[in-house]
Amino acid sequence: MNTHVWDPTVPLILVTNDDGVESPGLVAAVEAARTEGQVVVAAPTTQQTAMGRSMTGRDGDFFHPVELNLRDEAISTAPKRQLRPVAAWHVDASPALVVRHALATLFGSRYPDLVISGINYGENMGNNIMISGTVGAAFQGAAQGIPALALSRQTDVTQHFTYEELDWTDSERVTRDWTRRMLAATFRGAYRHPEGLVPIDGSTDHPGSVLPFDVLKIDIPAVCPVGTEERFTRLSRRHYFMSFIENPRPDTPIGAAQTRVDIDVNGLDRDDDIYAVAVDGVISITPLHMDNTASVDAARSMFTKGVQQ
Repeated sequence: MNTHVWDPTVPLILVTNDDGVESPGLVAAVEAARTEGQVVVAAPTTQQTAMGRSMTGRDGDFFHPVELNLRDEAISTAPKRQLRPVAAWHVDASPALVVRHALATLFGSRYPDLVISGINYGENMGNNIMISGTVGAAFQGAAQGIPALALSRQTDVTQHFTYEELDWTDSERVTRDWTRRMLAATFRGAYRHPEGLVPIDGSTDHPGSVLPFDVLKIDIPAVCPVGTEERFTRLSRRHYFMSFIENPRPDTPIGAAQTRVDIDVNGLDRDDDIYAVAVDGVISITPLHMDNTASVDAARSMFTKGVQQ
């Protein structure tokens, strides 16, 4: 059990990602969060993009401490607040398993007050989010009752699996702003589990868990200066990325598939996340629920019509 004594008056924030512990996007998220509270980083050892909410990992591995390349002082756009030390760890596991194991081992009896997943190399939009490790990690936090942010930065497809040099200033600013807003809405002092430990699975009565959503998915356009519009959006039912194979054959290897952005502007809803980022170039804020249930009444009606007749 972690013996660190957390300040009960200061929010406790878990920062994770799916791009791996060496990702500059992870560092940008940490820089954003550390002005708002006490930060613990728990990230995959290696690149884990497109792992969704899978629970895979090397059984014998455990959390290893790591030093992140953080700045000595906040950037000028950050509030003049204390930059607290950051505890950072990595383990060879999928993003959701990283979060589950972190909640079970790194915090003792206190729950984090917020989970931040990202900042991802590449936007996560439309029905593609079901495979997103960034979103999967955020949902794992939400599944255990913790408010969660899943943040992604628009990039070229070629940058999804590499740490190409990017300017993270605007994405960091957006992350800091939404970290502050989420904590203002949910933090009411330290939450300690009544049994003195954090359960591995199952939601809790965490004070921040009673929200009109479980995860806020935030997609940040590549060009995002101060003043860029923020738009609350619906999740598009359409795909955003499409994999294709040239001259497919039964013996074509899986690795031959190539990914590209594939959107039909005329088929998009102006209220959805894809239209906001890919067409209008604004910040998309999409509230997501754990509950995937479709209309029970409609399904019941569909399969009982014959009986009624």
